[in-house]
Amino acid sequence: MSRRPIIGAVNASNCAFEAATRRIATNQLRSFSSTPSRNAQQVAHFTPTSSTQLDELLSTIRMKIILPSYLSLTQRKQLMSKRYEKKLAADPVIIDIDGEILKFRYLDPLHGGLPNTQKSVMKAVTSFETEDDFVNLRPLLEGIHNTRQRLDADFWTKMTRVIGAKGHIYEMIECARRAKATSYRLDNSERLNEMLLYVQLMAVESGWRPSQTEKALRWSEMIIELLETEAHQPRSSRANGSNATALSFPLAHDPQVLIAPLHLASALVVKTGVETESILEKVDKYARNVVRLWPEGKQLKELHKPELYQARNEMAYLTSPTNS
Repeated sequence: MSRRPIIGAVNASNCAFEAATRRIATNQLRSFSSTPSRNAQQVAHFTPTSSTQLDELLSTIRMKIILPSYLSLTQRKQLMSKRYEKKLAADPVIIDIDGEILKFRYLDPLHGGLPNTQKSVMKAVTSFETEDDFVNLRPLLEGIHNTRQRLDADFWTKMTRVIGAKGHIYEMIECARRAKATSYRLDNSERLNEMLLYVQLMAVESGWRPSQTEKALRWSEMIIELLETEAHQPRSSRANGSNATALSFPLAHDPQVLIAPLHLASALVVKTGVETESILEKVDKYARNVVRLWPEGKQLKELHKPELYQARNEMAYLTSPTNS
């Protein structure tokens, strides 16, 4: 394969790359203090982290956000009702999790008794620094998932950015692979391209070391494969069984997305000198797909309907980058 089309592919991909940089249900109980035993494998557990402050924060999230969701609705209402404060002080709600006895008393929602879930989780992941810290990411998301709280789309995108900036984007890929247990889905253009950005930066920041560039290419391909699965379809499509989307392309076939593996495969040839048959075939395949899907004469911010680039719509992040 000629080097000229490969170099052209790298130049084209760099343009888009630079743009991207910018219950367990319980029966109602006759008394506060008797609850059935729980299976510990079904309840979030956190391992020791690099700081006592982070340990305490994760413990608070577990005790005040995750575990109360395993109580009945009636019990949860009682925990937050001033009316039951004295009664709960004498007779707390008790959960037995494989021998771990947990007692729940009054949680004053006005004075920190019921922490804000999004703020607490974001504070925790922002505090992650070491490998020991990041081990707790998936249990944290699985625990929040089990509360059945729906977190904002912007929250998940910011988390991707925070974790990616810390050099742990693969942990987010793993959470995406377990979307049904973590609620972390790549069904949003900004979130997806944030993830692909940090995958590519791994190769860039290594000085295009072949091993890191090849790894980044594998990860980008893994991400695109995930986009074809049901868990990562846009919410409206999952609800009605349709593949319809407001975007001009499904995310798995969006040329802006396919630029990422093209960029990495091309860089392996041009920047590292890897010219194996399999890599050259990938460059050819991704280049052909991007050329086929990218409408002739269209700029990056013209791939989708104009209204989608306006404020509060899915592609607005390309015209008004977030500062978070």
